[in-house]
Amino acid sequence: MLVCAAAGATVANRGPKPVEFLAIAHLIPAGMSVTPSDLVTVSISPVAGLDAIPLRDAGQVLGRRVSEDLEPGSLVVPGDLTSKHGLPAGVALVGTSLAVDEMPTGLAAGQRVLVVLSGTSGATDTSPANLSSSAVTPSSANGSAIAGSVPSPTGPPGSILTKATVISISAPSGSSDLTVSQSTSLLATLEVPQAAAAAVTAASAVGNVSLAVIGGSDSTGASK
Repeated sequence: MLVCAAAGATVANRGPKPVEFLAIAHLIPAGMSVTPSDLVTVSISPVAGLDAIPLRDAGQVLGRRVSEDLEPGSLVVPGDLTSKHGLPAGVALVGTSLAVDEMPTGLAAGQRVLVVLSGTSGATDTSPANLSSSAVTPSSANGSAIAGSVPSPTGPPGSILTKATVISISAPSGSSDLTVSQSTSLLATLEVPQAAAAAVTAASAVGNVSLAVIGGSDSTGASK
């Protein structure tokens, strides 16, 4: 029995040792660039045919864009990543601070939204005619703001500045707990068409932004 136990221990010690592999921390929409906060590590013993990317190769993953929606908990494999780094041409990342009544409940990374002037600052004319004429008309080709049609960041409330994709949403402290009081603001990072970036940034600076979730997603974020 002692001989068998020793033999078993020897075989076990010769087995593959657990290796740290990269996994997805939360939903990453197709077309988004991978950041450190998008990744977690899991320790598993390698098996034949496993194509996952180990932690030691994390540098080859960060900054790359994903080729399809990646679900939380899934291992990162080479086929999940495109050869491209960074943002696609024609888009920009902007940050905004939003009160909980300026966004839908449950707003999450990856959702498509309309960036709407809330009218909390600088609004002077709320007539239906002005609301209609100042709203952005999406391009039939790609849904982004038509050049020259982005309304003033302090224009009439209800004006649509642009479509956007939510890249991240968090509490100001950096905590992942988004269950906050009505008076607390949350921090959101949005991917917007480059032509609308200045207007969204200016409106955010004066607390004049609200978000409305819309359906649909695509592989290049807000640029479509």
